[in-house]
Amino acid sequence: MEFKTKATVCAALLVLLLLSSYDGGDGGVGVAEARICTGKSQHHHFPCFSDKSCARNCVSEHGAHWTAGYCHLRRCTCQREC
Repeated sequence: MEFKTKATVCAALLVLLLLSSYDGGDGGVGVAEARICTGKSQHHHFPCFSDKSCARNCVSEHGAHWTAGYCHLRRCTCQREC
C-alpha cells in the first residue's frame, strides 16, 4: 500500500510540474527583443550621481539618437537600439 501512495504523490507532483510549465499555447515562439547599444555621453563630463539627469543629457545630445541613460561607475552611459 505504501508504494501506491508514493506513486500517487509522484504522479500528482509530475502533473503539477507540467501544468506550471504551460505557457498559454503560443507555440513556443518567443518575442524577439532589440539589441541595446551603449556608449559614453559626449556632454556629461562630471561624475554621475543621478540616473534621471544622465538620461536627460543622453536624450538631449544632438545627432547621437540616444533614447535612455543611466549612471554606471559614476559615468553617464547612454543607450539606444542598435
